[in-house]
Amino acid sequence: MSNKYGIPEKDERDIRARDGKCVYCRKEMVAPRDSARRKDWATIEHLNRLPPWDNPHTVAICCGSCNSSRRDTELLAWFKMRYCTASNINTKTVSAPVREYVGYIEDFLNRQNWIFAKTMPETPHYYVVRDSLPDDDKKRFDALDEYIKQNGYTAVFVSKEYYYLNVGDWKYWIIGTILNRALIKHEN
Repeated sequence: MSNKYGIPEKDERDIRARDGKCVYCRKEMVAPRDSARRKDWATIEHLNRLPPWDNPHTVAICCGSCNSSRRDTELLAWFKMRYCTASNINTKTVSAPVREYVGYIEDFLNRQNWIFAKTMPETPHYYVVRDSLPDDDKKRFDALDEYIKQNGYTAVFVSKEYYYLNVGDWKYWIIGTILNRALIKHEN
C-alpha cells in the first residue's frame, strides 16, 4: 500500500500515469516533494466523496488548488460553485475519467419517472422497475448496476448488504430488477 487510502500501488501508478494534468483545470502538476507550492501538487482526488477510499475506479489526480476547493462537496454541486464557474470547470471541460463518472449516470437518473414506495413509508424511497423501461434504458440500467457494484460502497438495508452510489443528494441501490433511491440524510 503506497498511500493512506489503501489504494494498491499498481493502481495508484496507473492513475498517476493516466492523469498527468489536473483532471479538473488541466494544469501541469508536480509531486509534492518537488515544490513548496501546494496548489501545484498532484493530489489524490475521490470522485465519490464518501468512503470507501480505496476504489481505483473512483480515484483521479487533481492539483492542490482544485482538491482544496472541492473538499467534501459532491462533484456536480462543486461544478456550480464560484471556483469552478470562474475557472470554466464543468462536465464538458474536465478530463475523460471525470466525464465518464458523471455522464451516463446523471442522464439516466434524471430521465426516470420515480415511483414512491408506498409499502415502506417508514423508509421513504423511490424506485424504477427495469422491465418497465425502454430497451435502451434497460441496457443503461444494467450498466448502472455494474457501475454501482464497481464504484459504489456497501451498506446494510433491512438486514442485507447492498451496493450504493451517491449522486447529488440521493443514494441509489439496486435490488434485483429494481433501482431504488432515497434522499441522503445530512447531519446539521
